[in-house]
Amino acid sequence: MSKIFNVRLPNASQQYSPEQFNQLIRSLEQVVLQLNNTYGSVPDQNQAAALNWFGPTPGGSGFSAGIRGAQISNGIALPYAMIVSETDQTNGSITAENLITYDSVSPANGISVTSNSRIKVPCAGNYLVTFTLQVTNRGTSAAEFEVWFKNTGTNIALTNTRFDIAARKSANIWAHIVPAITGIFTINNPATEYLEVAWWSDSLDVYLEHYAAGTSPTRPEIPSVILTINFVSAF
Repeated sequence: MSKIFNVRLPNASQQYSPEQFNQLIRSLEQVVLQLNNTYGSVPDQNQAAALNWFGPTPGGSGFSAGIRGAQISNGIALPYAMIVSETDQTNGSITAENLITYDSVSPANGISVTSNSRIKVPCAGNYLVTFTLQVTNRGTSAAEFEVWFKNTGTNIALTNTRFDIAARKSANIWAHIVPAITGIFTINNPATEYLEVAWWSDSLDVYLEHYAAGTSPTRPEIPSVILTINFVSAF
């Protein structure tokens, strides 16, 4: 709230004095003038302070500072991304893990992919990750498939999920499953940490499959991987 500065009001006297009355009027006029020109209401000042705290400010002050998200007209834009793969991903070995790789990150705000597989976030906190995989089995025998999360090269405990994939229906019709996984993961130091998704199968005939756009009717292409990640809370 803005402060009001005013001259001293006249002292009361037992006898009426026009000079004292005029002095009082002049003082009140100064108060009204200051109210009309310099006084700021508490709600207005609170709103301005909130915008300054949440929004990015020069020098990196404020809640977001362009990292957690900028204050825009319809709210706070927090970090998020939709990440996809538009290529087939093969099983390189039945005794080693495969890291899921990505081709594009869009839309996104502050989150990126490095080294094709590493998901980097701009600030420490908890992130909600959801992904679906287009998994196929081209072989004539049933196969196992497992998928899990890693933080900076280390497996995250209790994040693995197993699926069993039936054998292909024919040489031209493969078996399909679509794993859908969701989890909340913590990043303490975004400068050094990153998230990855790994998978394994006991068959070299298992793929993460990408399909081209279809016709009759016109249909969009099918990514082999669709992953979304959203900032949900700071510490």
